[in-house]
Amino acid sequence: MKLIFKSILTICILLFITSCNEKEKKEEKFTITGEVSGFPDGTKIYLRNLSTDAVFDSTTVENNNFQFEGHLYSPPEQIWLNATVGKNFIYTNLLIGNDNITIKGDISDFPWNVNIRGSKTQEDFNYSQSLTKENNIKRDSLVQAFMKLPQEKQQEVGAEIWKKIGKIDSFTQVSRINYMKSHPNTYTSVIELGYLKNQLPKDTVQKIFDNYTPEIKESKYAKVIEVFLRENISKIGDKFHDFEGMNQKGEKVKFSNIRGEYTLLDFTAAYCGPCIQAADELVEINNEYSDSLKIVSFTQDAKKDVWLKSLERDKVAWNSIWDGNGRYSETSIKYGIQGIPTFVLINPEGIIIDKWTGYGKGSILSRLEKNLSNK
Repeated sequence: MKLIFKSILTICILLFITSCNEKEKKEEKFTITGEVSGFPDGTKIYLRNLSTDAVFDSTTVENNNFQFEGHLYSPPEQIWLNATVGKNFIYTNLLIGNDNITIKGDISDFPWNVNIRGSKTQEDFNYSQSLTKENNIKRDSLVQAFMKLPQEKQQEVGAEIWKKIGKIDSFTQVSRINYMKSHPNTYTSVIELGYLKNQLPKDTVQKIFDNYTPEIKESKYAKVIEVFLRENISKIGDKFHDFEGMNQKGEKVKFSNIRGEYTLLDFTAAYCGPCIQAADELVEINNEYSDSLKIVSFTQDAKKDVWLKSLERDKVAWNSIWDGNGRYSETSIKYGIQGIPTFVLINPEGIIIDKWTGYGKGSILSRLEKNLSNK
């Protein structure tokens, strides 16, 4: 009898624990409640996950209020909340988990003075932003001044504006480094180090990283730093880094087995505007130079379906490789990818002979002609 009672008790305890775990999973969600003024009714508000570059939710402002509800699978996440009102792009940055977040302010408070509360990670982020807020406001003002210049004055007057922006950026970087060093227990710190790692000596990066708490070191943001410290980051003159992934046919492929005599390695993503603009030129290059040059794209998309749909849109006929790790892929880190699109040109000996970031009409062809005309 006692044995039966103990067995029933054990089962009840297990069912209770399972029920509690299931309840916790169901309740693990975020809410974002906005109380804002200055936004016309019907204004569309979007949430973009900066890890995947994907807009994953939207809602509308009604009577100065809006609300989001959802689940973050890998918190905390960097999220961009944005809207367009008239000709003005309105945004602010979030760093949240599955928390209850409140956003309060007038449209004029975005992005730097809006009040965001309800998340420990967001409060840490708010504090780090407060250290550079004045510089950020000045920088925004200068960028807007540059954008308003007539095209014929952008080169002459714009050079002076960008000189001022450069000085602001140098002061801001010092503040960001000081924050990283003095806050080894925040996600904001390790995220900042991920952005600045290529601009600092490796021994400085190592010292900052060594001071992080075990929790921070286990995060996806820390993995970026670990790979950076472990590997030689590719630069012009180095041999290429080999890597594996899945192509659009579902085949597991290795870069060293599919590269050509010359190879243009294209780092891209589905929601990257300049990457989309570059697509037609890449199609043209693939058609005209396929005998001597192979294009291989590597996507920073985390979601497979998003990646595959973008290939149809961009008419990609060459190998595109996906590993499911998004911008935190070791391949992107090893190649020192800071922005996309980034192009890496590799010669028959496997040496990187050129590397550049960004796109303007005709820029890829121009770069290839410069590098390959005397080959």
